[in-house]
Amino acid sequence: MKRWIQTLAAVVLLAGLVVPCVITSAQDAPKAKDEKKAEKKTEAAPEEVEGDGLTVPFEFEGLIFIQVKVNGKGPYKFLFDSGATQSVINQRLSKEFGLEEHDMPGGGGVQGVGEAEAKLVVLDNLQIGGYERGKCVAASMNLDHMSGTLGWHMMGIVGQNVIKMMKQVEIDFGASKLSITKYGADEMPTDSDATIISMLEGGGIPGLPGGIPGLPKPGDDKPKKDEGGKDDEFSVGPMQPMSAFLLQDMGSDDGMGEDDGDATTTGEGKSPTEGQTISYTTVSLPMMGELVPYWYVKCEINGEEKTFMFDTGASMLLAIGEETAADLKLTESFGYPVKGVGKGQAKSSMVESFAIGNLQEEDLACTIMALPKMSDQLPDMIKMFLPFLKQRGIALDFDGIVGISLAARYQKMIVNTQTKEIEFVPYEKGAENMASPYESEEFVKDAVIRTWHGKAGKFGLTGDAVTLDDWKKYGLEKGGMIVEEVEEGGAAAKAGIKKGDIITHLVGLADEMPEEGMEDADTVDGDVVVRDMPALIMFAASKDPGSELTVRVKRGDKTLDLKVTLDKYGWEGTIPERWKQK
Repeated sequence: MKRWIQTLAAVVLLAGLVVPCVITSAQDAPKAKDEKKAEKKTEAAPEEVEGDGLTVPFEFEGLIFIQVKVNGKGPYKFLFDSGATQSVINQRLSKEFGLEEHDMPGGGGVQGVGEAEAKLVVLDNLQIGGYERGKCVAASMNLDHMSGTLGWHMMGIVGQNVIKMMKQVEIDFGASKLSITKYGADEMPTDSDATIISMLEGGGIPGLPGGIPGLPKPGDDKPKKDEGGKDDEFSVGPMQPMSAFLLQDMGSDDGMGEDDGDATTTGEGKSPTEGQTISYTTVSLPMMGELVPYWYVKCEINGEEKTFMFDTGASMLLAIGEETAADLKLTESFGYPVKGVGKGQAKSSMVESFAIGNLQEEDLACTIMALPKMSDQLPDMIKMFLPFLKQRGIALDFDGIVGISLAARYQKMIVNTQTKEIEFVPYEKGAENMASPYESEEFVKDAVIRTWHGKAGKFGLTGDAVTLDDWKKYGLEKGGMIVEEVEEGGAAAKAGIKKGDIITHLVGLADEMPEEGMEDADTVDGDVVVRDMPALIMFAASKDPGSELTVRVKRGDKTLDLKVTLDKYGWEGTIPERWKQK
């Protein structure tokens, strides 16, 4: 049975938020009264901490979200993302706090899916329960384009400039708790943010009287004005996505919950019964410090050793770069839009095998997309050291991404940033893995293979989530997806769907699902809420061409139920031999 368990329909990898290297619940409150103008303030969520405050709860929605205080205010909902070199604060908070915004180093921005505008801000402090990161740097950017999909405003991202200052992070998926171990006063790692802050606030660095090349000089970091008087922001290139899929394949109802003595999941997959510890590396140079704080890990794809970046901000298991996918001769399947700091496109595919440490699995769905080259993001003064890194066998550019889905196979993930080790602790026998990723992976795998065999349906339209701030404007209670283009003569056009319509529900779909276990589904009177395009694409791919569905749309003040007969997804190519008979 298909089960809608999450509101994250978009693929929203926020990994790779790269600042050029320097060496060394609803969140909106009612408008606050003001003598001049009523201003929208951001409501803080209730804070939950345990004991010394170093253990805090997290929400797992295919990604890890925690409550964070900024400059003593909050807490607010942040993504915990090891794939972001820099922490991020929603521009809403940046403006509300009156933070001074600086141009990004080198006059650029951050890497992201599609294009984005970003500024650097200095935070007085950032708190996670009883853990406090003192003065630090964050990128300020608009994250509202993801609000419609999420159903709430994500207020920021806890990135590596905060995570690497924690000695150990334990993520317990069974208890939904995140625990932090602090560094001792005499073992703290170098705080590279201090150098950036010194430059932004007008200081200098001994031996570099002119400052660091690429960083703005004091007084030069104000936005430039164009002829119309508007601020001249900066745009950036594409970045990898992360998938947090709306649909899960629950398998058959028969045998669910049976105890065979091993750890069980809520579907067909099995959690590992054996734990392991793997090592990761970051990119550093002697006398110069850490260049890239990513967690680089070794793994095997189809028997070939590759260097991947392990990313808690990517919910799929595998995202593979286009060049690596070509080298491995992976066959692409259906495509779908992805979101991060901007927007992009990705393709689905399959790998025959994946191994990391003692974990070995076969026949897995993966994402193929353009991944950023870290070597292209370094300032010229650092690029001169690339040959030296190559001679030492240090990989700067990664072949792909391993996401949080790897960790969710286990009960706990314990990351020690001092020893650079990641320990995975399995569930005890008979325990149930409620965070199991296997069901969603099986769903995507099925859709990939169906597409290759010509058995995947297609709506014949494109669209995007209505942003949260526009829900009221369009009279939406649960959100919706606005139709941007309708394929001429396609399924949607034949059903009478028009550009500008807002698709809000798949009607009656919940009737096909068992009542038990539906507490996570976002349904209204048996109808399933639709908020973004990837969910529709993957759902259609799970259905045969010719299948009839009813979609609910809003067209102005009217609400219409329209019957759609799915087209055939027009995939062309040669089916991989391994899956010809699947």
